[in-house]
Amino acid sequence: MTVIAPRTQTNFAQVLELVRGAGLLEKKPSFYIIRLVVISLIASTLWVGAGFIAWATSHSTWWIIAGFALAALLGIMSAQYGFIAHEASHRQIFKNNKLNDWTGLILANLFAGLSYGFWLRKHNKHHQRPNQIGEDPDIAIRVLSFTTESKESKKGIERWFSDRQGYLFPFLLLFTGFDLLLDSMVGLRRTDRKLSVRLLEFSLMVIRQSFPYVVMAIMFGPLWAIALWFVMMLSFGFFMGAAFAPNHKGMPLISKDSKLDFFSRQVLTSRNIRGSWLKDNLMGGLNYQVEHHLFPAMARPYLRKAHTIVSEYCRSNDVTMVEMNLLASYIAIMKHLNKVGLSNNADPFVCPMVAELRPRN
Repeated sequence: MTVIAPRTQTNFAQVLELVRGAGLLEKKPSFYIIRLVVISLIASTLWVGAGFIAWATSHSTWWIIAGFALAALLGIMSAQYGFIAHEASHRQIFKNNKLNDWTGLILANLFAGLSYGFWLRKHNKHHQRPNQIGEDPDIAIRVLSFTTESKESKKGIERWFSDRQGYLFPFLLLFTGFDLLLDSMVGLRRTDRKLSVRLLEFSLMVIRQSFPYVVMAIMFGPLWAIALWFVMMLSFGFFMGAAFAPNHKGMPLISKDSKLDFFSRQVLTSRNIRGSWLKDNLMGGLNYQVEHHLFPAMARPYLRKAHTIVSEYCRSNDVTMVEMNLLASYIAIMKHLNKVGLSNNADPFVCPMVAELRPRN
C-alpha cells in the first residue's frame, strides 16, 4: 500500500492558523465607530475654538497663530480620516464589503479630500507586489528614484530632485498631499469605473477642498484663507507621508522577474516600527506593517497581538523581520535614497539595515 506523505504547511499557512486560533481575524466595527466620533468631536472643537479666538483677537498675533494652528491640526485630523478610509478599503471594519466601500468612499473623498477609487486601485497593486520593480506603484514616484535605472530615466526638475532625494526627503513629504490630490483628479478620468461614482467622488472632493477655505475666509479673510488652506494641505501630506514612508522605503527591492512565496514577499519587504499607544493611534496601525501585509483585512485593534505571534514565529524559523524605532527608519530611508541619488552604482536590492541583521537561511 502506497502511503502519501502529508503536504508540509507553508510559513503563511502556519502563521495564519496561529492567528485564526487566537481570534484575531474577527471584525470590530465598534472600535472604528468610536474612533470616528472622537475624531469628529476633536475636529469640531478645533473649528469652534479657532472661530472664537479669531473673533476675540482679530488681526492680532494670537489671531495669526490660531489660524495656522487650526490649519495644521485639521490637516492631521484629515489624515486620521484617511487612515480609516484605508482600513475600509481593506475590509477591516465591516463584514459587508459594500458597507466597507461606502464608508471608505465617504471618508476618503469628503473628509480626507482624496479619491477612494484611485486609492483602492493603487494600493491593491502595492499589496500584491510590494517593492517589486515595475509592479509596485509606490516605488514609481515622480521625484524619487529607488533604482539607478529609474533615476537615469528622469529628466529636468524630476532628475534634479532625484539626485538630491535623500537630503530633500523630509521636505518632499510636505507635498505628499498635493501629489495625492493630483493623482486623485487624474484617476477620476478612468473610464473603467461608473460615471455616476466618479461624479460623486468629484463632488465630494470639491466640497471637502472648498469648505475649509470658505470657513477660513469668513474667519480670517480670503487672502489669509489661501495661506491657511496651503498649510492644511502641507500638514495633511506630511502626516500621511511620514506614516506610510517607513513601511517599505529603503527595504530590499524585488526584481521584476523574481518569484517569491507570499510570506517571504510580505515580510522581507516590510518594516515594522516599534509601537506604543501613541504611535498605534497616530500612525493608524501602519507601524505594524508586516502584520498588515500578511493579514490586510485584520482590524487595527488586533495588530499588536498578531505582532507577538508573527515576530515569535520569525525568530523560531530564522526569518529576518526588520523592526526599528521611527527615527532610525527615516535615517535608513534617507541613506538608501542618497545611495541611489548620489551614485551610479547603487545596488537597490540591498537594504541599509540588512547587513546588521542575522542572515535568513
